Amino acid sequence: MDRAALTAKFDRLLALRGDPVKGLPATDWASALESVPQDVLIRAAIEMVRGLILEEWSDRRKEDLRPQKALEATEAWLASPGPDALKLVKSAAKDCTAARNETFGDGHRVPQAARHVAWTCGGDTSEGIFDAIQSVEEELLARIALMSEYHRGPEQRRAIAEVLKKFVLPPEPTAAPTPESRAAEGPVPYNADGHFELGQRLTHKKFGEVLVTSVGETWIEVELPDATKKRLAHKP
Repeated sequence: MDRAALTAKFDRLLALRGDPVKGLPATDWASALESVPQDVLIRAAIEMVRGLILEEWSDRRKEDLRPQKALEATEAWLASPGPDALKLVKSAAKDCTAARNETFGDGHRVPQAARHVAWTCGGDTSEGIFDAIQSVEEELLARIALMSEYHRGPEQRRAIAEVLKKFVLPPEPTAAPTPESRAAEGPVPYNADGHFELGQRLTHKKFGEVLVTSVGETWIEVELPDATKKRLAHKP
C-alpha cells in the first residue's frame, strides 16, 4: 500500500459530488481501496460503524443489540478465524438482516452496515466492506436531511474518510537521522563489535565522551574532549 497513492484516492473521493441521498456508490470506494488487505478493511469498517452511526441506534433501541453483536462476532473471528467463530458471525449477520427488515425506513442502515461487515468474514472479496461504507454515508445523509442541514453533506464523507485513513494509510516515512540529530541523542557505550554513525556520541572507557566525526567501512574517527582525534574499530 503506497501512502501517497492512497491519500490521492481519498482526496478524489472527497472531491466527488455523489448522490445527495445515497452518497457515493460502493464501486467508488472499491476502486480506491481495492489494494488494502481484507482484514485491515474489516477492522476499519467496524470502527466506522461504531464511531459514526451506532450510538444513535443504541440510544433509541437499548434492547436491540443485534448490530453490536454482529461487530463483536466479527472481531472474535478476526482474532481467531476458525469455523466455529465464522458460524457465529454468519448467524449474527442473519440477525442483522431481520433487524434491517424490521426497522426499514427508520435507521435500518445501521444493522445493514453491520451485516455487510460481518458477511465479509471468510469471503474471497471485500465487496461487503464497500457496501458497508456506502450504507454508513447514506445513513449519515439521512440524518442531516431530517434537520434540513444539507450543507453538512460533505462533512459526512470526510468523517468516514478520517476513520478509514487511521487504518488503511501506512505510517509516514521517518526521515533518516542526520549527523546533527545523532549528536543531539544521548551517548551510547562504545564497543568494537558495534556499528556507529556520523554525528553519534559515544562513551569510551579510556577517552570518556567522544563524537563520531568520520566513518569508514571498518573504522570510525572520533573527536575527544580535548579536540584531538582517534580512530576506533567498528562493524560495517
